[in-house]
Amino acid sequence: MSAVLKPSLWRRVGNSWRTRSHKSGAADVIPGGLAFTRSGRTRQIFWDDVVRIDCGTRDTLSIDLFYAVFHTAGTKLTIDEYDDGFHPLENAVFARWPQIRERWIGLQCGPLHQPQCETLWRR
Repeated sequence: MSAVLKPSLWRRVGNSWRTRSHKSGAADVIPGGLAFTRSGRTRQIFWDDVVRIDCGTRDTLSIDLFYAVFHTAGTKLTIDEYDDGFHPLENAVFARWPQIRERWIGLQCGPLHQPQCETLWRR
């Protein structure tokens, strides 16, 4: 993205509304992958099945929310920084894909109220 976007009040209000109604989940690192539980439903993704990892930020009225999306051949799983177990998951991802660490952290520390999304790894 070459041009700097001005923060959109309506986009931030919409993101805040979606975040408010979003139920938190729990990420657990399991041998060879992760298990994610939200609303009583658990999904497992194994590292060998991951074909793409996207990361980004959503801007809301009060904060910017960092998230990661893990894609497999048949599904995608979005986990944000307020889901329980996000930081242990982050460490497991860095252990498996150390080359994405610098850009992952760069997205977390990016400019305020500028939504971002990047593909950090692709098989």
